[in-house]
Amino acid sequence: MSIKPDKVELYEQGKLKLELTDSDTGSLNGREGPNGKYNGEATSVKIIGLAGSGVTFYDDREFRTTENRVYIEKLTDEPIEVFISKNFVQTDEKIGSGIFFGEEPDKYKWILYKKPKSRLDWETIVKLIFGGTQGVVGRLISIGGVIGKIIDDENEPKSNNYRVDNCSSVKFGDPPPA
Repeated sequence: MSIKPDKVELYEQGKLKLELTDSDTGSLNGREGPNGKYNGEATSVKIIGLAGSGVTFYDDREFRTTENRVYIEKLTDEPIEVFISKNFVQTDEKIGSGIFFGEEPDKYKWILYKKPKSRLDWETIVKLIFGGTQGVVGRLISIGGVIGKIIDDENEPKSNNYRVDNCSSVKFGDPPPA
C-alpha cells in the first residue's frame, strides 16, 4: 500500500512546467504553469514526499489504460527525479502488451504497464511480478535486463516504446489495476 506524495513537479527539457499536489485526471496538456504552458511532453518528474509515496503517470487523459503508464514508488524520504520519457526497458525488441518492473536502488521502484488490456487487480500484478500466477494468460520474459510478463495480445500492434511520452494525467497513491 503506497501513500500519496506531497507534490509532483513535471519538467520539459529541465524547465519546471507544472506542479501538482493531488491526482489530476487531466488532460494536463495546455495547462499554465510557473514557466508557461505545459505541452504534455514531460521529460522528467520530481516526486516530493515520504518513502512509500507512489504516483502513476499516464500517457493519456482521464487515467485511460489504452496507452502506456508507469507507477513510481519512492524508496527514500529525499525528493527523487525520474526521467519518464526515457525507455524503462532498454531494448529495441518490439512487443505488444506487457507489465515490466524494476528498481533504481535506494531511490525508487517502477512498474511499466505497456498497454495491457487485461483487467488485473493489484494482487494479481504482484503475483505476476513475483511469480506463481495461474490463470493469467501470457509468458514471462527478460528483455533489456528487466523481467516482465507479456499479456496475450496476438492481434495487437507491436512497438519498442517502453516509456510515457505524453504525460497527460497523474494519479497519486496506489498503483493502478492493469
